[in-house]
Amino acid sequence: MSKHHSHEISDHPEVQWALELLKPDPNYELSVMQKYAGEVVCMGSGFAIACLQNWFNRKPYYASLQKHITGMIIGYAISQIFKKYNDDYQAERDTRLRDYIVRHPELFPEPARVKYNEVLEMWHPIR
Repeated sequence: MSKHHSHEISDHPEVQWALELLKPDPNYELSVMQKYAGEVVCMGSGFAIACLQNWFNRKPYYASLQKHITGMIIGYAISQIFKKYNDDYQAERDTRLRDYIVRHPELFPEPARVKYNEVLEMWHPIR
């Protein structure tokens, strides 16, 4: 559950099914790209900015490596700030959705279970 969530799911059995949809899957694991793409992009950008700065100053690309390292550290810090902002935003969004569902249970009736044979029509090939 999100850190902003104040309602317990068991307190609202009439909308239990809707609140269950918002719970994260405990077996879901992020891929390597999802875990580290932000860090790699921001650190690579810091490195590239240092290379461009050297290029504009007509120096070799890898001159003054401390600029490259500093750029990568700043890029990593920026990626962590973005990641924290995104996590907080999603937690706040989930909290608002849960709160709306709990406050307006009449808008979220439990859907009836439907079988495929009730939805699909008979198929007649046209030749």
